[in-house]
Amino acid sequence: MNSQRHRDPRRSEAGGITIVVALMLLVLLTVAAIAMSRNSLREIVTSGFTRQGAMARNVADSGIEWGVYWIDLDNSATAASTSLKMANLSDGLLKDTTLSGKARDVATFVPGVSNPNDVYSPGTALLADLTLPTPAGVTAGFTLGMTNMGKLPITMMSQGAGSNSFTPASGSENKNAPDLWAIRSDAQVIQGGMTFIHAREAWISTPVRTSN
Repeated sequence: MNSQRHRDPRRSEAGGITIVVALMLLVLLTVAAIAMSRNSLREIVTSGFTRQGAMARNVADSGIEWGVYWIDLDNSATAASTSLKMANLSDGLLKDTTLSGKARDVATFVPGVSNPNDVYSPGTALLADLTLPTPAGVTAGFTLGMTNMGKLPITMMSQGAGSNSFTPASGSENKNAPDLWAIRSDAQVIQGGMTFIHAREAWISTPVRTSN
């Protein structure tokens, strides 16, 4: 009697297929894990950009509010450094009509001195007193420019009472009309060698000044 055992070829084939299927599943799971990790990393980067963009928008709004506050001459008595220049700039632009319609840099403008370097240039270097408190590793602030847009033309209505009131029915310029300004704030958020910039612009009017 032949006592030698013979293996079933079908059983060996089934075992080989199982190993192949297991290896394929392992490869698929590895590829899926790599894809998910890359997607997670992309979402982290995107959320970081979104956060910095939101910070830049808020800083730009802060710049507009800063400009609106310090353009008021009543607030200039407590101003210092660049803050005082906001009121000085508006006063200087009112006295020099040749500067009307031209954006001027709030930080460098010198009243009574027409200097090409006074022209507002978005994205310039931030000044110490125009930067905001931020977390470690982040620098945020704004550069500010202002343009004298002339007198506020109001048609078909009257405003005010007394000697400073005006009724420009035709919409033409009236010396007693409010002064119109365009204020632009360019926010900068700097982190890790990257700079995020967001611009805001607001048009405001101020009461007529007796010096004009």
